[in-house]
Amino acid sequence: MVKYNDKIAKNDKVEFIMVSADGSKEEALTWAKKENFPWPHVQMESYVEKESKLDFKKFEVRGFPTYLLIDAKGKVVAEGKEEVFKKALAK
Repeated sequence: MVKYNDKIAKNDKVEFIMVSADGSKEEALTWAKKENFPWPHVQMESYVEKESKLDFKKFEVRGFPTYLLIDAKGKVVAEGKEEVFKKALAK
């Protein structure tokens, strides 16, 4: 959380979104609120179908959590927590 608050939240070139693939939208939002996550948290099905220009299903997530850094064109530019944070924090 410290790394997010200090580096990513202030970076206008990076948007952090948590996409939940399990439970209902209400359950996902309740959990995110309880954990005090400062970034948007959405339920995968509703986000993919109604709000996103990206089809998150195409990224073939195999486990949770999965960290992906996706560019504005929908291309994965980094995978894995360390690589995603390293690239997102690069200036």
